[in-house]
Amino acid sequence: MTCQKTDVVIIGSGIGGLCCAALLAHYGLDVVVCESHSLLGGAAHGFEREGHHFDSGPSLYSGMSFSPSPNPLRQVLDIIGEDIDWVNYNTWGCRLPEGDFDAAVGADQFCDVLQQLRGPKAVSEWRALQRLMRPLASAAVALPTAAVRFDWGALRTAGPFIPNLLKHASHTAQLMGPFSRILDQVITDTFIRHWLDMLCFCCRGCLLAVRVRLKSPLCLQIGIALTCSLTILRGARRR
Repeated sequence: MTCQKTDVVIIGSGIGGLCCAALLAHYGLDVVVCESHSLLGGAAHGFEREGHHFDSGPSLYSGMSFSPSPNPLRQVLDIIGEDIDWVNYNTWGCRLPEGDFDAAVGADQFCDVLQQLRGPKAVSEWRALQRLMRPLASAAVALPTAAVRFDWGALRTAGPFIPNLLKHASHTAQLMGPFSRILDQVITDTFIRHWLDMLCFCCRGCLLAVRVRLKSPLCLQIGIALTCSLTILRGARRR
């Protein structure tokens, strides 16, 4: 058994551990990541069976194909100078109790679906939500998550974003609360609320607990979970 000196030891090579390692390495620290599994990535890895690729973790991501983005993983990739060939997912077929329809990514086409399934009142509520969300979408990317810290170093990481953040100060409180609090202002239609519940769960794993960026393109790629992990690892190794 050989001894090795390092600055930081990270237990676990999940997305969180890999992001931490990549950022520390980016800023000049020597990092060792320990993993008990034969594959890195934690829940974000994949496997192949009989020529078919499967993701054991997420394969649908929001806000990864553009910058600036509210997605923290996108922010990490920007910092370490890595990227992935993203495939924007344009449309998917939905089969719900209210009816079958094709849903396009984005908020505008959904008005046609609402007109067909729920009528003009639902369309009016959806448009009102779009108007309410527009300034919140800009406020959400005013301060990248990766710039937030709780020591004096925040002056260096968050400082450059303060002027932009101040422009959206009036909307910050709304971003801190659950998305349902925003919906309550304009949405009464049960189908819309259930639809947004589903989007929250698919994108964030919780029900109306966080803001959904309604105009973010969704990204789909077979094997993307493992690809994300390998890309972050590559960025860490380059340092």
